[in-house]
Amino acid sequence: MQISIKQQQGSMLVIALFIIVVMSLLAATLSRVLSSTADSVANEVYSAKAYYAAESGMDYGIYQVLRRNQVCADFPNVPTNLQFDISNEVGLENCSVAITCQSIPVDSNSLFYLTSTGTCDGGKIIAEHNIEAEVKL
Repeated sequence: MQISIKQQQGSMLVIALFIIVVMSLLAATLSRVLSSTADSVANEVYSAKAYYAAESGMDYGIYQVLRRNQVCADFPNVPTNLQFDISNEVGLENCSVAITCQSIPVDSNSLFYLTSTGTCDGGKIIAEHNIEAEVKL
């Protein structure tokens, strides 16, 4: 049985069209995977920056309490806000930190409750991290 040339006309066009569609779907899927990976990395970076901003703020707050440079509000009053600017620090650009402090009298000692909140704004990504600590003197 012999297949004539007229019967084969157009079969290569269908195969080529099928290959183009499959390759386009593969390219679109790869593009989507790469885009989500880039977003995931950006989320991790800003989350880490927010954590380190909060950690820096907590270190500063504990330092101020131990040196007794900062008087914290007595409980149950509204906590005192400690001022700490990290906007010029390398690696913490677009980040801010808010530190609050409360003094809780316990027997003859003082217990200081500190909260540090680091926030980093990356445009469409905003990461925030909170750290709490108690210091007993």
